[in-house]
Amino acid sequence: MEPFPELPQSVRLTEIAPGYPVLEVRHPRCTARVALHGAHVMEWQPVSADFPVLYLSPDAIYQEGKAIRGGIPICWPWFNAHPSDPSQPSHGHARTHFWELDAADADPLGVHLCLSFQHGDLTAFVDILLGETLAVSLHTTNHGNHPVPLSGALHTYLAVAAAEKVQIDGLDGDLYLDTVGPRTERIQEGLVFFDREVDRIYENDSSALLVDADLERVVVVEKEGSPSTVIWNPWIDKARALGDLPDDGWRDFVCIEAAIANDRAIILAPGGSHTLTTTIRVEDH
Repeated sequence: MEPFPELPQSVRLTEIAPGYPVLEVRHPRCTARVALHGAHVMEWQPVSADFPVLYLSPDAIYQEGKAIRGGIPICWPWFNAHPSDPSQPSHGHARTHFWELDAADADPLGVHLCLSFQHGDLTAFVDILLGETLAVSLHTTNHGNHPVPLSGALHTYLAVAAAEKVQIDGLDGDLYLDTVGPRTERIQEGLVFFDREVDRIYENDSSALLVDADLERVVVVEKEGSPSTVIWNPWIDKARALGDLPDDGWRDFVCIEAAIANDRAIILAPGGSHTLTTTIRVEDH
C-alpha cells in the first residue's frame, strides 16, 4: 500500500489485526470505522442515533482475501456470480483486496474519505461521507479500448432490533426476482416482511424505507445510478451455515442494497464512467 495521506484530527489509523489497517472516526457528528480492506464501511452511528445503524458480525474475519460480514461490502465489478466465468469470485474483487487511501479530510459537517482500486482496465474510486448522514459513492471508469459490462452493489447491512418485526416500504408494485428456491418473478404487494429467508432482486431505482418499530425509527436508504434493489436476510438455516455469522445473527440485520444486477449491467464505453451511490439517514418513527 502507498503511504497514507495526512489524517484530520477526527480520524485515527489503527490495526484490528496485524497488517489490517482501519480508520476510526470520532467526529462531533458521528462515529465510524472504515477498513482499507475493501474500502469497507464497518460501522457508522450519527450522534442523533442511540443504536448502531449498520450491523457488523461479531464473528467477522479480518484477513486479506476474506470479505467482512456486515457494514457495507462493495461488490464490484460484478454482482453475485460472474456472468460468464464461474471460476471468478462471487461479487468481484473489490471486497477482498486492500484499497489505497487517497485523501481524508474533515469539516464541521463530517469526515470525507476517498479510496481507490484498480482491476484490469477498470478503476474504482469510492467517496465516503460520514456525518449525520452516510453517503457512499462508487465511481468506475473504463480506461481500456473496449466496452466493459459493469454490475455490482453496495451491500448494506442495517442493524435492527429483530428482523422478524421490521418492514420495508417503497417497493410496492415493483417486479422482483425471488431467488430462494426456483428463481421466480413476482410483483411486490404492499410492505416487505421477514418471516423466512428473503433474497430478492427488485427492478427499482428509487428509495426504500426500513421501519423498525421496536427502535422507534425509520432508516431511509436512497440511491442513484442503481436500477436494482436487493433485499436479503438469510434466516435461520442459512445463518447457521455461515461461519462468520452467529447462529442467531439473522435477527440482527436486514440488507437493503443499491445494486446493478448482472442482467441489468451498464455497458461502459472506452473512457466511460458510472457512479453508484447509496445514502443513509435515520428518522424518528
